[in-house]
Amino acid sequence: MENIHSNNDHSRISPTAKITAYWRSLSDIPYSEEIAEAAGAEQTAREILGDRIVEMGIISPALFEMRYKSINYGIKKCGLNNVLELASGLTPRGLQIVSEGGVYVGTDLPEMFEESAPMIKAIAEKANIPLNNLHLQPANVLDEQEMKNAAAYFNGEKFAICNEGLLMYLNRNEKEKMAENIRKVLLYGGGFWITTDIIFKLLREAIVTLFGAEPAKIIRPALKNISDITGRDISASDFADKSEAFKFYQDIGFSILEYPMYDGHYELSTISRLNPKFRKRFLEILSSAKAWILTPQR
Repeated sequence: MENIHSNNDHSRISPTAKITAYWRSLSDIPYSEEIAEAAGAEQTAREILGDRIVEMGIISPALFEMRYKSINYGIKKCGLNNVLELASGLTPRGLQIVSEGGVYVGTDLPEMFEESAPMIKAIAEKANIPLNNLHLQPANVLDEQEMKNAAAYFNGEKFAICNEGLLMYLNRNEKEKMAENIRKVLLYGGGFWITTDIIFKLLREAIVTLFGAEPAKIIRPALKNISDITGRDISASDFADKSEAFKFYQDIGFSILEYPMYDGHYELSTISRLNPKFRKRFLEILSSAKAWILTPQR
């Protein structure tokens, strides 16, 4: 296991947070436009993706809107309004949760929060969102004590931990360490871990198959570009299938409940960007994708 304090390559992930923020800004997700504008997200996305941004813009907004909204749906399924988010980056989730009366703790690496925290707090103040319930705590998911420090904001009340777009950047040892830390934190405070990331590879492959060879020529170089920027091979530690992923997390000490990422419980505002001849099949693929609720077992 590498030394997470001396190896700075994790902080290189942050440009991808701006790409994600740009795709979200094309949806109706609350506060996503404000965050993207403040972060200069579109400029970064164009610099990194180049000409591929046009073709990727057909599919990506719906994927990132679905990922975000499916996490929120999972949180509601669990009946919680206390949320600790890992690698929160430029997500608008904290603004949305606190504006709806919840308590939110966003965590990320210090380098990321140097840029993102002032933006998010400024948007909160402008929107009259109470900062006393919006906490942005530097924490590395591989550091157990930093995770416990972040969870302390809930004062022993039950809470949900969530993440989207993080696990693909971690190797198997890091995935294991992160899951162990989450389990320990949740055993202390109670609650659930909600994520869309565990077998996202299967969704990517289904989409490439649907749209054929041309999108593959666009998507794969773009993924390689992101891997080069972050210094992380985002497909190297993918799980081969659901059974492998189930066993991995069950062996760590979680029970697992799956739910559809998209089943009509929320609207996908960006689906209109898709060619109508592909839309029905695309929605079927999204409906087959699963998010996970993991509960720690003693």
